[in-house]
Amino acid sequence: MITTRHHLHANQVIQALKVNKNVFVEKPLGITMYELDEIASAYQKGDASLTVGFNRRFSPFIRDAKQELGTTSAPINVIATMNAGFIPQDHWTQDMEIGGGRIIGEACHLIDLITYLTGSLVSAVVMNALGPNPSGNTDNASILLRYQNGSQGMIQYLSNGNKAYSKERVEIYGQGRTIVIDNYRKSKYYGFKSSGMRKTQDKGHQELFRLFLQQIRNGGDPIIPFNEIMNTSRTAIAAISSLTSGTWVDVA
Repeated sequence: MITTRHHLHANQVIQALKVNKNVFVEKPLGITMYELDEIASAYQKGDASLTVGFNRRFSPFIRDAKQELGTTSAPINVIATMNAGFIPQDHWTQDMEIGGGRIIGEACHLIDLITYLTGSLVSAVVMNALGPNPSGNTDNASILLRYQNGSQGMIQYLSNGNKAYSKERVEIYGQGRTIVIDNYRKSKYYGFKSSGMRKTQDKGHQELFRLFLQQIRNGGDPIIPFNEIMNTSRTAIAAISSLTSGTWVDVA
């Protein structure tokens, strides 16, 4: 299990995979494209599993929404907002060399979440950020995701909001139906037979580890497909490139 500072993740993952150790690593998987390429190479040469701590997809609210959406291939729109809160610029997570910034380090949660809901991979990303000359370590940004199946994702990652407001909100639109999930405490369904659900906040941590341990003990498919892990990780890094270039960036 790797829970070190972000700039150490990639090398530790690679060293573990090289000796066929099953790996659980907290997000982000890596903070550069080169690191992700090296991880992919190590993973493909071995037979160990790799799991990243993308817990949101395991929340009962997200799982229920996915089930209600059904298996239709029709594209959907997903808007995910994170009222992330203020962190000083001198905090290590804001250092691009150590933490990779909050987009790579935390907004990746929302990329993975939307990928899970759409059932597709990101094909291109564009990001805009607050201020006349935003830097790569911005923590007030809007990210637009184009998916291979035609779905669209929008992420609002914000640090300038009020803490009294919900930290996270997910809105799903498609085929004349809407689902709204408020801070993983309650959901409201429009156009479905179900009206939604309400329970104690559950962001999916316990279910993630239950399934992770089950997979380690019993084998079977990874609980998060490797191609989705890599696509999410590459998309977060590509978002920073997009901010710099001011254009859409394709995600391999």
